[in-house]
Amino acid sequence: MKNSFAIFLAVLSIVSVFSSCSNDDESANSPYAYIKSFGVDDIKSKYPAFNAEGKDTTVTKTISMKGYPFTINQATGEIYNADSLPYATNLTKIVMNMSVEGVARMYDDALGTYEYFKATDSIDFTSPRKFQITSLDGNYSKYYTVSINAHKVEPELMVWNNVERLAGVTALKAIEFNGGMHLFGTTEGKLIVAVAPVTGDVAWEKYDVTGLPLTANFSAIAEFGGELYAVADGNLYKSSDAMTWSVAASGSDLIAVVGASDSRMWLAGSDALYTTADGVALEPAGTLPEHFPLYGISTASYPLSHNKDIVRYMLVGYDTPAMDGKPYVWSKLSTENGWAKYDNVENPYPCPALKGLAVMRYGGFLYAIGGSGKVSGADVEAFSSFYISKDNGIVWKAYEGFYQLLPESLKGYDGKFAAAVDSRNFMWIVTSGEKAVALKGIINRLGFNK
Repeated sequence: MKNSFAIFLAVLSIVSVFSSCSNDDESANSPYAYIKSFGVDDIKSKYPAFNAEGKDTTVTKTISMKGYPFTINQATGEIYNADSLPYATNLTKIVMNMSVEGVARMYDDALGTYEYFKATDSIDFTSPRKFQITSLDGNYSKYYTVSINAHKVEPELMVWNNVERLAGVTALKAIEFNGGMHLFGTTEGKLIVAVAPVTGDVAWEKYDVTGLPLTANFSAIAEFGGELYAVADGNLYKSSDAMTWSVAASGSDLIAVVGASDSRMWLAGSDALYTTADGVALEPAGTLPEHFPLYGISTASYPLSHNKDIVRYMLVGYDTPAMDGKPYVWSKLSTENGWAKYDNVENPYPCPALKGLAVMRYGGFLYAIGGSGKVSGADVEAFSSFYISKDNGIVWKAYEGFYQLLPESLKGYDGKFAAAVDSRNFMWIVTSGEKAVALKGIINRLGFNK
C-alpha cells in the first residue's frame, strides 16, 4: 500500500508539472495526449579554442537556447532543433522545458520501459530520447522522439583532401563547366584539358584540345551562354565541349575576356573595350582605361547582399604581360555601363602582388592565393596564407586565424598552378611538375545541408 501511494504521488507530481492547467472538472478525464511545446535551458559548455600562442585550450561559454527553437512535427512525432548547436556543445546534462497535455514518461534504455521522471532532471541527449505521452483518461498514448542536434565538426575548419594528381601537366586554368572541373594545361608541348566530376571521387580524364592556339590568354577563359570563350592572337574563340574550339569573332585586337553575365560578355583589346550579346557581334564599349587588367586576371560575379537583383562583377589582374608590379582591382554593377578602378594609393592593405595571383569568391568573401611576392611592401613566402577581402576588393588582409589554412604541402611552392571554386563550395588547387598535387578543400559549414 505504501508503494502504491508513493507511485500515486509521483504521477500526481508529474501531471501538475507537465499537463495543461484547467479549472474544468473534465480535464481530469481528458482524452488528449501530445507535447504542446518543447525547449531546453541555456547550456554551459567548454569549447575548443586557441590561445595567443596558437596552442590548444578551452573556453567556457553559455549558449542561449532562445536562438535555437525546436520544431514539433505532430504527424511524425519528431522534435528537433533545425539549426544545430555549436560544435562540442555538452549534451550530457540537459534540462528540458516541456509542456504536455497528459502525462509524460521517458524511455529508459537500461530497463527497456517508459519511466516517470522529474521536470528538473538533467538528461543525456547525446543520442535521441523517446517519450510517451498518455492521456489523463488512460485511453490513448502518443510517442515522440526528441533529438538535440549539434555540429559534429568545427564549422569554421577548412578541410583539405589530396585527390588524383596530374603528373607531367603544366596547369594553366581551372573552371567548372558542364558539371565537371576542367583543367587546361600543357603536356609534351601540346594543349590538353583534364576533366573530373565535381561530385564523388576525382578521376581525371584527359582530352586533346584542338583549334585553340597555345598563345591563348588562358587566365581569361570564361563561360557565356553555355559555351566557353577565350582570346588568342586578337581573335575570340569558343567551344561547347572544352575540347574542340573555333573562331567566333576575328579581325580585332582582343586580348582578354574580362567578364560575363547571363545576357552579355565583356572583352578588352589593346586600345578599346567591347561587349557582345551573342558571342559573335562585338560592340564598342569605350576606350581602354589606364591600368585595366588584361593579364593573369581573375573574375567573379555575385548579387549584392541588400539587393539580389543587382550583380557585382569583379576583375582583378595585371595591366602588362610580365604580370609584375601591383595588381589592379576593378568592379562594375549590372546597373552600370562602365568599370571603376579601386584607388589604393593610401590603402595600407592593397591586393597582394603574388606570383600567379588567383582570386576567388568563396564563403561570401574574396580569397587571394599565389606564389611568392609582396604584400603591403613586404616580401612573403609562396602560399603562406589566404589574403581575404571582406569589402569587395578594397582591403585585403592575411588570414591570421587557426581554421582556414592552406595545406602545408603548398608552402613555398612557386610554380604554375590553377585554382577554382566549384558549385558545391569546394576550392580546387592544382599544381604543376613531376611532384604535382591536386587538392580539394572546403570550410565545413559550407558543406552543411541547409
